[in-house]
Amino acid sequence: MSKFDIDKQTLSDLNIFEAYGLNKSVFSLFNFTSTIKGNDKLNDIFRTPSTAIQIINERQHLIKYLSAYSGDLSLDSINIDFVESYLMQYSKIKFYSRISALTKAVNYFFYPNQAYYLKEKGIKEIFFLLKKLGEVFAELNDKSKPVLINEFDEVLLTLFKHPLIKRIVQREEKKISLFELEELDFIFRKKELKTVKKFLDLIYQIDAYFSILLAARKFNLILPNVNVKERHLRIDGVFHPFLSNPVGNNIEFETGKNVCFLTGSNMAGKSTFLKSVGISIYLAHLGLPVPAKYMEIGIWQGLISTINLPDNLNQGYSHFYNEVLRVKHVAEKIKVSKNIFVIFDELFRGTNVKDAFDGSLSVIKSFSKIEDCCFMISTHIIEVAEILKDNKNVVFKYLFTKMEGNKPTFTYHLMDGITDERIGMWIIENEKIDEILSSRDLK
Repeated sequence: MSKFDIDKQTLSDLNIFEAYGLNKSVFSLFNFTSTIKGNDKLNDIFRTPSTAIQIINERQHLIKYLSAYSGDLSLDSINIDFVESYLMQYSKIKFYSRISALTKAVNYFFYPNQAYYLKEKGIKEIFFLLKKLGEVFAELNDKSKPVLINEFDEVLLTLFKHPLIKRIVQREEKKISLFELEELDFIFRKKELKTVKKFLDLIYQIDAYFSILLAARKFNLILPNVNVKERHLRIDGVFHPFLSNPVGNNIEFETGKNVCFLTGSNMAGKSTFLKSVGISIYLAHLGLPVPAKYMEIGIWQGLISTINLPDNLNQGYSHFYNEVLRVKHVAEKIKVSKNIFVIFDELFRGTNVKDAFDGSLSVIKSFSKIEDCCFMISTHIIEVAEILKDNKNVVFKYLFTKMEGNKPTFTYHLMDGITDERIGMWIIENEKIDEILSSRDLK
């Protein structure tokens, strides 16, 4: 698999996986799996973003294929665990004969035990799964089949070569005789053990992809149009999937415009917007649905963000020095790689205004010259924007805050241009900090 370059900091910034102190993650939003191993398969998908268009297309193909099925998959984790336990029994099967089957059948009839119960339950659950999945895919059978579904068909063909299996699947009667049970036990745990294990593995993958489909339906996610064109991104109505009533915004990187300079007042939604774009890029490279109304994207080689950079107290680094090291990391990365998408939320917030101004101006100027990468950068220092406004590679966007009287209303709408709105003092005054301090009893 062609690896998509992303680091732990970026995964943390975008809340892709669960972390201490967070009650939500992007992964958790997609996790409607019914089985433990289905959850593992979904986790595997989430950890393997790709730059290979064939892998992305195949995942999208499977999701589209399954979307035509509107029923319930009805997988029961406990019952599937019975199948796993049944297949893993210590007792080995060396051969099958009607005499040995008769001997065991008589023994089980007079002395039923836990091993027999596990055998009976495990085999019945295999047939339930065969019938259930057979019904699901029979409903979708006239469509172009993804690779995983073709693999599933091959498993069925292999198992149905055994007349007894085919006969039991087709008959309405659910009861399996003791003689049939012994023959099936030999088939499932000896002759076709690898086939049955493959069957279960495919079920876990199907569980994971149905989970993705359920998430897409619940959160109004869409599959993006992904192509091999480099440095291309257009998203209409992108939103953050954690929000219950999100405001969608449009963003596009046109030819010759590789830096998006984002301004906006405190609480205007800059960080949330940057995260929504980053999440969409990551999901697109997983081959999964994204939080938007429409998305076109080329293949990017990697994604780097700096949104919630922690202090590195163990090494004695200040927040500012950590920021500098992060910018250096980005510089070293794009020195040797192209087609990297970079997101910075508030460059150099950990230092004084003068150094932050000089540092931001210098870095953004340098970024604008790296035309085979794209950058989204937010800042409060609008003076930087004024100096850069004639830079042909920079596009300016801001999140609009409407003032009604002396009170701000956050629209969360992305607009063209630069804003000089500052509401920091309004927030401080609104919290009545001065009143609280002034009313302190000095006696």
